[in-house]
Amino acid sequence: MKRFQLFLLLIVSTLALGQDKVHYKLDLTKLENDRLEVIVKTPKFKQREVVYALPKIVPGTYANYDFGRFVQDFKALDAQGKNLKFKKTGPNTYQISNASQLAELRYFVHDTWDSPEISGDYVFEPAGTSFQQDSLFALNTHAMLGYFIGHEKTQVQLSIDKPKTMYGASSIQNKSHSSTDQFEAAYYQELIDAPLMYATPDTVSFPLANANILISVYSPNKMCSAAQVAEQIKPLLEAQKKYLGGQLPVSNYAFIIVLSDNIKNGSYGALEHAQSSFYYLPEGNIQTLAETIREVCAHEFFHIVTPLNIHSEEIGNFNFLEPKMSKHLWLYEGLTEYAAHHVQLKYQITDLKKFMSTFENKWEVMNVQFDRKLPFTVMSEKVLDKYKDEYGNVYQKGAWLGFGLDLTLRKLSQGKYGTQEMMRDLAQYYGPHQSFKDNELFDQLVKITQKPELKSFFQKYVEGKEEIPVADWLHSIGYEIQEFSASPIKSLGFDFQSLNVNAETHRAVINSEDGINEFGRMLGLQAKDELVFVNQLSFSLENFSMNAAKVLKDIQLGEILEVEIARPKGNGIYETVRLKAPFQTSMGSAPTSFVPQKNPSDAQLELRKQWMNSIP
Repeated sequence: MKRFQLFLLLIVSTLALGQDKVHYKLDLTKLENDRLEVIVKTPKFKQREVVYALPKIVPGTYANYDFGRFVQDFKALDAQGKNLKFKKTGPNTYQISNASQLAELRYFVHDTWDSPEISGDYVFEPAGTSFQQDSLFALNTHAMLGYFIGHEKTQVQLSIDKPKTMYGASSIQNKSHSSTDQFEAAYYQELIDAPLMYATPDTVSFPLANANILISVYSPNKMCSAAQVAEQIKPLLEAQKKYLGGQLPVSNYAFIIVLSDNIKNGSYGALEHAQSSFYYLPEGNIQTLAETIREVCAHEFFHIVTPLNIHSEEIGNFNFLEPKMSKHLWLYEGLTEYAAHHVQLKYQITDLKKFMSTFENKWEVMNVQFDRKLPFTVMSEKVLDKYKDEYGNVYQKGAWLGFGLDLTLRKLSQGKYGTQEMMRDLAQYYGPHQSFKDNELFDQLVKITQKPELKSFFQKYVEGKEEIPVADWLHSIGYEIQEFSASPIKSLGFDFQSLNVNAETHRAVINSEDGINEFGRMLGLQAKDELVFVNQLSFSLENFSMNAAKVLKDIQLGEILEVEIARPKGNGIYETVRLKAPFQTSMGSAPTSFVPQKNPSDAQLELRKQWMNSIP
């Protein structure tokens, strides 16, 4: 009888706990002064004071955004609608008195895409919000919804009243069939990890292995559709499924894609989530966007492995206000970037020449723009402050570390074991709810792979200052670095080695007049000019290497090259200047290229074959 009573008591307690949730409400039909009102129905608190917080930073962004600065007209109310006292204790926090009487919070939020009146750092669009009445609501809810400190694991619910003509696309499942959508999550981080997009429906869904894939597209000029995107990425996703062993670590996944005909900051890209990715790309037809979509989707989709399923405690127990960064960006971003290209090579979506060209560009950008001797683990831990300008190297040197590690493993295993297999084995130990300790990962990888030689690899090239041995890695598969030669070369008017990075604008800067060649002077380039677009392609840091290579590959002598630059006028003010000139070559050192050796050994050819083998 006592056992039954205890069991009954546990049931009652569990039911009571289930009703004790945070309930957020949004009404997209009521946009007031370009703001949305957020209503938060609160659970019962026993403490005297409680703190409501908006994130300073969210996983995957590696930048401090202070989303609390977009909040206005904050109110704390009791059950009778009377105001309770509160104090704003920081840019993102509100301390509420008489918390036991708290029943509701009300406040307004500005969107991050179009609120120039809000001071602070620019929020990368895939991490932000856009409120466009009757056309688009892009909702990364971490920019709108907060949490109660100490109650981060409380169950949450989100209700959204939507316009009749709009559909809400997300990886999180809508529990309602009425005009009010209902979303539920076990806790705050799970909810905000599922961005939403409300727009006129343009979606495609299809099964992939054990998962259901959703693609939703917003194209303001109807130039590109979800069906066209699906056609482009289906072969890629099939290849990635094979690469991951035929099964996915998720049951559903959403590609949420916003195309814009007004790229204001010259940058575009995507942000990964556990079961979705949010894209902000320039408007265009599928012919102009296909390659970009494939490249970006390949990278973001692989994030379902790391860091979203395999991660350190710093990510598993993420602190939204005082984050501690993991030292393993080489794994989260670098190895992911490598795998995104290797999978396309392995399953014949691209060829070896294109793969090598991509990694040539990564090597050049790594050598020109970043500190080659800065230990990657040190950069990772300090990426939010001291080394924030080095973050872009995760896609350059980070990818090379993945390439080198793969070749090293395959050489040690006679081609039978590489990073692809290593990540599958790592997934046997860790997952969404089982984090690794930052300081133990290298030892664990040595143990899992049974390759003690990896200890030296990590000590030299990831933790240490030793430059990565690109020539040796290439030599192992029968490739070599072609020497520099003086000849007519294609140039955009400046020497890549003359570029620097403006930490405030996140744009490449022509550092001095010495870096401008004859063609550049003909264009009208000047020292301190910041690159924005070249032939209408974005030259943001995330896309610089890829788009520079594309322009130089496509343009022919005599064709017009158009460069849009931001020219400093002083006091942080820039003038947009567009320069045009007929394209011409310049004499100089040709870019380094990777070429097959003339007489590779049988061992080199065998390792190359095993590395490229299409067998899963």
